[in-house]
Amino acid sequence: MTGNLVGWLIGATILVITYTGCSATQPVSWLPRCYAATGHTVGGDFLRTFDAMGGLRSLGYPITQPFVQEGRLVQYFESARLEDHPDNPGGGIVKLSMLGESLGRRRPPLDTRGVPPASDHTSRYYPELGHAISGEFLAFFDANGGLDRFGLPIAEPLVADGRLVQDFQRVRLIWHARADGGERVTLERSGHAYFEWQGLDETLLAPAACPPDAQVVQGIGETGA
Repeated sequence: MTGNLVGWLIGATILVITYTGCSATQPVSWLPRCYAATGHTVGGDFLRTFDAMGGLRSLGYPITQPFVQEGRLVQYFESARLEDHPDNPGGGIVKLSMLGESLGRRRPPLDTRGVPPASDHTSRYYPELGHAISGEFLAFFDANGGLDRFGLPIAEPLVADGRLVQDFQRVRLIWHARADGGERVTLERSGHAYFEWQGLDETLLAPAACPPDAQVVQGIGETGA
């Protein structure tokens, strides 16, 4: 009996050491990520969605901590807002907010005479909302996440604040005539735009201390970029 007890204790001790070792050496990508540039942290399901949607180059830096807005946990980024949907029928999920829709940017659909023909490979028409994407806007759309990232186009290109833009359900794209070819289309800081449009408390933008277990990221070239 004594021998069995000693053996059990040794086995239990090995199990605890093994488990502790695994926990202490968990992959860095599982840790919360604190961005020094804005002083905000992304973690959990928000972090997984952030990475899946292109990280910094797509959503930009986090500009708030997660907080509850209208009964839902949300987090703002420079060019997006993530929102938690724990009540999703297929299981909890974090989604990109429809910021373009929320900002009231949808325009009437194209007249049928203006719909580009299917043979025109420089344009793509989306009948769901009646708008097309063309040229460099289309190239950027396809190269950076397509419908999953941007949603459907909700307007044709138009001039806003002296710049050619096109609005999508989740974000606005901006065309820069004088930029180099690869940088002519960029994302509007739609997260900032929506935050300001709502008149939210600016103290939400204030930097917060990084959690003790967080991976601190100093620059865009590091993890999550």
